[in-house]
Amino acid sequence: MKYALYLGCAIPIKYPGFEAATRLVCERLNVELVDLPFSCCPPPTSMKLVHYDSWLALAARNLCLAEEQGLDLLTLCSGCVNTLKEANHILKNSDSKRRRVNKFLEGHNHRFKGTIEVTHILDVLYQDTVVEKLLHEKVRDIPLRVGCHYGCHYFRPPKVMYPGELSDAESHVPVKMDHLLSIIGVEPTEYSRKFLCCGSPLGANMDQDAGYSITRQKLEYIHERNIQALSVVCPSCFEQFDMGQIVLARKTKEKRRIPTFYLTQLVGLALGLSPKDVGLDVHRIKPKKLLSGIDVA
Repeated sequence: MKYALYLGCAIPIKYPGFEAATRLVCERLNVELVDLPFSCCPPPTSMKLVHYDSWLALAARNLCLAEEQGLDLLTLCSGCVNTLKEANHILKNSDSKRRRVNKFLEGHNHRFKGTIEVTHILDVLYQDTVVEKLLHEKVRDIPLRVGCHYGCHYFRPPKVMYPGELSDAESHVPVKMDHLLSIIGVEPTEYSRKFLCCGSPLGANMDQDAGYSITRQKLEYIHERNIQALSVVCPSCFEQFDMGQIVLARKTKEKRRIPTFYLTQLVGLALGLSPKDVGLDVHRIKPKKLLSGIDVA
């Protein structure tokens, strides 16, 4: 099993622990990752709204790099998978947009052909063969009450992101992270407004206070369910919860802290990796006390 690894912009610069955890987990689970000179995806909440054709062409250039190696593209970010999956879908299904984009790409010696698929690390880890390997390689359970936050862009719009998993009502509520974490002993715990935004896009693009207000509301519902930690699959969502709780505490004097993990950090711990191996030592909200309670040092 081999993929072109798309790290995006934020993870290499701000959260190298996510990358380290993912590389180590994939190595243990026989998922080969290939590095290519990718650029910004670009995000679905910025350039796409300003200049659609440039957004599509930049995404197409990344898709071409993976196509030229004959590899499907694997992402670690909900925003990145949304952009690249949607661009791939658009260009495969629109002759006019494909011609226009390929004209842009001519000067850079690339041509979009539509021969690959785009996926997310969660979907790769959820494959039967990878799950079987995880069960075989797992050395410890992670018995924590965890709330899963999928983020806005991981599964919306469903017709583009997961067309094969639509119900009769043409809706899709993701469950893969919950099911995957249950394999490593986690108790996935439901909470109100689970599938709503974390507040990051609003805070980054318009009103930071309003963005953190959304975060605060979600955290209130999470506290109500006695959830011990959060699991995310997007660096922006991680920052909104990790840094967001620090910011909110300054305003509200809230003393409760819920550690936030990137998915592969939790999987890595189950595979026997140390908290430092997966980058937990640099989180703002330290999970050390929580992990020591389950004998993970």
